[in-house]
Amino acid sequence: MATSSRLAGVGAFVLGGLALFAVGLFMIGDRQMAFSDKVVVFTEFKKITGLQPGAIVRVSGAKAGSIQSIVPPNTPSGKFRVELDIVEDLHQLVRTDSIASIETEGLVGGTFLGVSTGSDTAAVVAPNATIAGKEPFDVADLMQQMGDTVVKVNATIDGLKDDAQRAVVAVADTVENVNMLIVDVSPQLKRITASATEISASTSMLTANAVQIADGIRGGKGTIGKLLNDDGLYTRISGIAKQTEDVATNAGVLVTKARETLEGLQSKDSAINGMTASVRQTMDDARLAMSGFAENMEAMKRNFLLRGFFNRRGYFDLAQISPADYRKGALTAKSDRRAAQVFLASDALFESEPDSIGRERLSEAGKSALAAAIAPYLERLASGILMVEGYSQQGPAEERYLRSRVRASIVRDYLLGTFMLDPQNTGAIPLSAESPGSPGNVPWDGVALAVILPK
Repeated sequence: MATSSRLAGVGAFVLGGLALFAVGLFMIGDRQMAFSDKVVVFTEFKKITGLQPGAIVRVSGAKAGSIQSIVPPNTPSGKFRVELDIVEDLHQLVRTDSIASIETEGLVGGTFLGVSTGSDTAAVVAPNATIAGKEPFDVADLMQQMGDTVVKVNATIDGLKDDAQRAVVAVADTVENVNMLIVDVSPQLKRITASATEISASTSMLTANAVQIADGIRGGKGTIGKLLNDDGLYTRISGIAKQTEDVATNAGVLVTKARETLEGLQSKDSAINGMTASVRQTMDDARLAMSGFAENMEAMKRNFLLRGFFNRRGYFDLAQISPADYRKGALTAKSDRRAAQVFLASDALFESEPDSIGRERLSEAGKSALAAAIAPYLERLASGILMVEGYSQQGPAEERYLRSRVRASIVRDYLLGTFMLDPQNTGAIPLSAESPGSPGNVPWDGVALAVILPK
């Protein structure tokens, strides 16, 4: 009897172990998408930069499959051919114009293959088809570009010194020319003033004579023939005409010299224009260097050594959060955060664009509704997160996903531009038709503003 009981216990233990092993194997396979329907797609790269078989494949940030194999090229000029599989649920997002790129989780993080969603007008990629690959950007290339930028900046500064010296010399020459112009103009101005004085005196005399003539005519003194033959009056009129001609000639010379001076300053070959071109080149190089620095900071936020620090500070890469992780509470998992939702219907926010089929835009009433909905939270958003959730109940699954994504993006862009929100802490998430927590728990069509704040 004891032997039978022992054998029964051993058998039950073995069966229990096998059951636990089967459950664990099933859970691991489900996590690795081993039981999902998949489509095989190929892409090609000149260099794979750390990409290995088994690496994760993401479509628009969502986990979609893994790398099956990497076939090296037969010639140095050939490309590596990468075989990847994509789950059937995300296959409709991969179009013939989609681009595959090798990406990393920060500077020293893991490597994965990202596939961008194609355009709505392109066809869905067929099984065993090849999509275009975007060559990866290497850290060594970044360092080389930074070195080249430093060399260009140093050369520009040296050239700027020479241009500045030439500009100072040109300004000094200009001042000297202006002084000479003033010296030349001063006598002419004096002559013009004297001529104007003479003209004024002659005009006064002519007026007095005209008055006398008029008085004589009214008084019946003299004759009109004697007045017309008066040589003194003719002499005065001739003198006035001659003085007026001299004044006009002197003014024309002055204007000509001033025009020549201005044309010299505005010449395209002048030192001032040369200095302006050098400063513009320096600003372009500085803008390129700042763009590279911003990319490095973004990579540091994804580094597994520094990711915890940035998360505690509130730096989330909201664009990398998938709808599945968001529904599981990726942003509210910590006990010190709580979320509040404000649901807004599509007919209260959007209107159809003129001359378009199915394309939506925010209406004026929708803008007012968004302003009223976000107003109670504006003062506290500096320490929180705003997620715009998009919902759609129309059409098949892929159409609902795309429409909900477009709606969330439109609302996010409007809130960023109107209320100057922090783009780092403002995201958009497409949730398709699933809308738990909606008013009345009915399927929601529109958007919801999810405000996540510290407790």
